[in-house]
Amino acid sequence: MALYEMRKAYIIGDLSLRDSIIKRLGDLALLQPGKIDEKTTTSSFKPTQMKTEELDDKLSRLNWTIKYLEQFDEKKTSLGFFPAKTIIKEKDFSTWIESFDWQKIQKRCQGLEEETEILKEEKNNLEEKYSLLSPWRQLPISTERLEGGRWVDYQLGMIRLELEDLFRKELEKLEATHLNIIKEEGGNLFFLLIFLKEDRKKLESIFQRLKVEKAQLKEFGVPERKLKEIRQRIDHIRNQIGKIKEESKRICREKIRLMALYDHFYHLRQERKVAANTRSSPYTFLLEGWIRKVDLAKLKAGLKDFSSLEIVVRKPHQNEESKVPVALHNASPFKPFELVTNLYGIPRYFEIDPTPFLAPFFALFLAICLTDGGYGIILLVLSYLMLKKFKAEGGAKKLFNMLFIVGFVTLGVGIITGGVFGIEFTHLPASLGFFKKLALLNPMRDPMTFLAICLGLGLIHLLLGIGLELWEDLRRKDIVSAVLDHASWIVLILGIILVAMPISKGFLLGASSATTQGANPGPNIAMSFSFQNLARIWNALPGYSRVGLVMSLWGVMALFLFVGRKSKNLFIRLAKGGYELYGIVQLFADVLSYSRLLALGLATGVIATVVNTIALMTYGIPIIGPVLMVMILIGGHLGNLVINCLSGFIHTSRLQFVEFFGKFYQGGGKSFRPFRREGKYVAIR
Repeated sequence: MALYEMRKAYIIGDLSLRDSIIKRLGDLALLQPGKIDEKTTTSSFKPTQMKTEELDDKLSRLNWTIKYLEQFDEKKTSLGFFPAKTIIKEKDFSTWIESFDWQKIQKRCQGLEEETEILKEEKNNLEEKYSLLSPWRQLPISTERLEGGRWVDYQLGMIRLELEDLFRKELEKLEATHLNIIKEEGGNLFFLLIFLKEDRKKLESIFQRLKVEKAQLKEFGVPERKLKEIRQRIDHIRNQIGKIKEESKRICREKIRLMALYDHFYHLRQERKVAANTRSSPYTFLLEGWIRKVDLAKLKAGLKDFSSLEIVVRKPHQNEESKVPVALHNASPFKPFELVTNLYGIPRYFEIDPTPFLAPFFALFLAICLTDGGYGIILLVLSYLMLKKFKAEGGAKKLFNMLFIVGFVTLGVGIITGGVFGIEFTHLPASLGFFKKLALLNPMRDPMTFLAICLGLGLIHLLLGIGLELWEDLRRKDIVSAVLDHASWIVLILGIILVAMPISKGFLLGASSATTQGANPGPNIAMSFSFQNLARIWNALPGYSRVGLVMSLWGVMALFLFVGRKSKNLFIRLAKGGYELYGIVQLFADVLSYSRLLALGLATGVIATVVNTIALMTYGIPIIGPVLMVMILIGGHLGNLVINCLSGFIHTSRLQFVEFFGKFYQGGGKSFRPFRREGKYVAIR
């Protein structure tokens, strides 16, 4: 099945040893604990109450402190997409847990953050005041003196420059005004207006009509002097913020210890969650969980130090399929392709794992989408670097292992199709004639053959899917469904292929031509289908096509008569059979879906050729020509690889998920996740 056999394990032990046993289970990382069903225990076993509020608070404060310090961390240990955990020694980890005062660090960081926020708020306010006062820098007097007198008043304001003449005309209508232009800036006119107090209402009307913005700056004093004070204060604040950053950088040296403490408290919280799922009596406790069958001996050996302990194991029941966690078990070449299975959904426990069956097709289909040996080499090199130099882990490791395999297959497809970086082998010099002999097909010059290969691979892919569903029926001992529902489809499809083979070779047309010339008579495709003509066609068909015709008829009759066998109504039964035969149309549609491989393969080759052509056109440009050509070649081919690799991955996945999985696979299983001492930030060695 490519799945590990699972077992349900029940651990019964002394209540006083519960926490120690749970801790040991975390070290062993073999068992996935679960919540115990009340129906499986006696009334003497009660639910366990565990408090996690204190640990949640510690985790929250530690997480905040780590995030705060990350902005000052100048060390980048790995690529952002594939962050690697920091490796620390067990001895250091134990020392930090016992003696490191993380709360002091957290409080200091919180104080620095609060101080920074206060300073930033003050700085923003000062910058706003500076921006407001800056246009009035040339005002010769203090704004505090613009209070006005018994008869005269003052007003600072701003008006659009294009309205100046109209503004002056309006002011001329008043008895006495004096307009002092302070500055012109950004299409605006900043002014000081002196006027009689009795004209205040008239001026307000003018201001409203001409959209004059009044400025209130009475508390600033002399603008020039005030601007200097504001600038000095802003510089001082920036200096203070800089000192806070420097102190934060010094504290950042303790970040590794904070991360270790976070992982410690996180694991303690996980242990309490496991304990909360146990049930206990006054003296004993009961814990249950799932474990791989191959790990049972390791579990018993790991817990042998606990004398007051009993482990009971049973097989999963058929009705537990939705509850049993699934652990995929594939050989090394297939393991990276578990990533594709996980994208769709892992199998249920009693279901077939599709990974080893989709792996060769996925690699081949993606390689066909690229169809260039040079791109295969790039995939090989980049994947190797990501795996060895940058130490990709987890899902990233599976991805680059898969791309490494795809790179090999792409290199092979590129050799067969005679292309490397958009250069056909036919254009290679005579000294490289060996490569010309390796090329078997040129998709650009013979696209129909390439299309036939793609469709043929698709048909094999679909037949495999139907065959896996047949196998699934046999595993369930449902022989009738296996033979009548799925074997019938395989026989029908193979029969159609055998019948169609001579037609595809022009057999019938050739036989007709021979009849016209007086040679051995054969059937003419245009003849009316009388019994005599049918007999002549039958006699003209080769032996394998006669077998195919019999197979096709058997498949049609089996599907038509027996697909609806569960229905007692004969009419409904035959109607279901007829509807099932309509699936032939869907089958042809599924096969045609594989033509996307041709389209993507040709697109990759065409774009690669265009990149080369454009690059060669720039070579003749004086001085910069060769450099420009290299830049176009590198950028163009890398861009082509990225775009077509992404689109190829998507379309190849679609062929797996829709066409292939649609024939036999449901998915929906739950991944096996054993309880382990695993942290977010550090790895202990």
